Amino acid sequence: MPLHPIDIRHQEFSSQMFGYSKKEVKAFLEQIAEEIEDNNKRIEKELQKQQQIQYEVKSEAMSASQAVEDLKRREELISRTLVFAEKTKADIIANARKEGENIIHEAELKAKRAIQEAKQYLGVLEHQYVHLKEQKRQFLLQFKAELQTFMDRVGKDPLLTKESEVLLDREFHQIKEEINPKLERKAIETENK
Repeated sequence: MPLHPIDIRHQEFSSQMFGYSKKEVKAFLEQIAEEIEDNNKRIEKELQKQQQIQYEVKSEAMSASQAVEDLKRREELISRTLVFAEKTKADIIANARKEGENIIHEAELKAKRAIQEAKQYLGVLEHQYVHLKEQKRQFLLQFKAELQTFMDRVGKDPLLTKESEVLLDREFHQIKEEINPKLERKAIETENK
């Protein structure tokens, strides 16, 4: 059974003759009791400190545990966010590729349509060119024929040959001479009247 300072203070010894001095024993016991009491107080303070430290350590451990749990939740959230971001990135890239392919496909279709329209237009122009060329050829042939006819008429004109010109001049003078005497007579007759 442990000794307490109060037990030491109230300890009684049997008396004997020539025994120890009661005063000295009481003083010594009082000194021991005080030391034990001081020691117990120190131990109790130390225990309280230890309990306080233990409480603080437990509190800090709980806080740390909560912080660790918080960090784990945050890490999990960050991890999920990263996974979501990667998936979103992959989706965006896939959509961009798909949209790019659609744009290229649409551009190819437009280019094919434009080429087809250009070929059709070129066909129309070629047809018109052939038609105009044929019209020009027909015109030139007709013009050449008419020009030839005109040249033939001009070539047959009596003024272009010396013999015909001389012959025409004679005929003209002959007609003139025939008409002149008749005119002169008429003029004289008209004057007389």
